[in-house]
This record gives sequence, structure tokens and C-alpha cells, in this order.
Amino acid sequence: MVTAVGVNDQTERPHYVFQDGKYYLFTISHKFTYADGITGPDGVYGFVGEHLFGPYRPMNASGLVLGNPPEQPFQTYSHCVMPNGLVTSFIDSVPTEGEDYRIGGTEAPTVRILLKGDRSFVQEEYDYGYIPAMKDVQLS
Repeated sequence: MVTAVGVNDQTERPHYVFQDGKYYLFTISHKFTYADGITGPDGVYGFVGEHLFGPYRPMNASGLVLGNPPEQPFQTYSHCVMPNGLVTSFIDSVPTEGEDYRIGGTEAPTVRILLKGDRSFVQEEYDYGYIPAMKDVQLS
């Protein structure tokens, strides 16, 4: 579906959201997995296509949907984009004084994104680990 040969040797946790007749494929990656001479933040990357098997194009031109800021490159990881636009993730490490850091080990604040064609927009931030009750969920 989507490969990163020669660019990145690790994409994780692929998952889909189907919305407005489009397939949104999301995956996560890390700064340390990029090929030599290429860089990108830890974060969730998105691709959009009209069909399940593609072709896909990167969202937001670069593929980056949500990325960690340079001043906190290990802020969050393991993102999951839900069909309602909520994105959950885990806190990786929390900066402390100097060069030290402390392991986060808990859920990060949830954010809501809006998907519009091949673009995404952050709409709102919620509390740590916020996942509302979802109605009309059927398990088979």
C-alpha cells in the first residue's frame, strides 16, 4: 500500500479511517529510523487515497499529521487516529532540568483533528487519555 524504501526503515501501527469516500492510512515513525541525510520528527503520518489499495498521496504535502516539537523530540509516540478524529498517544519522556529526562509512561492529551481531502487540521485538545463513550459501536 505505502512503502518507505530508501527513506525510512520503520513505519508502525498502520490503521485506516474511511471518511467522505476516502481512505486515510495512518502510520507512526521515529526520527531515528530515517535514512542517512533524511530527517523527520517522531509522529503520526497520513496518506489519502480514493481506493483501499491506493494509489495514496501524503497528507499535508509531507505526510506529517502530528509531530513532536524540536524542543521535545520524544514527547509522544504510538498515535492512534480514530474515526471520530480523536488522536490518542502515549507520553514518551518528560524533560527535566539540564540533560535529564523522566519516562512518561502514561497517555498523552488527546487531540481532535479534522480531515479535509489531503489536509488535516488540529481542532481541539482534551485531557490526558480522553476517550469519550462511543455510541453505535458494534462488535461482531
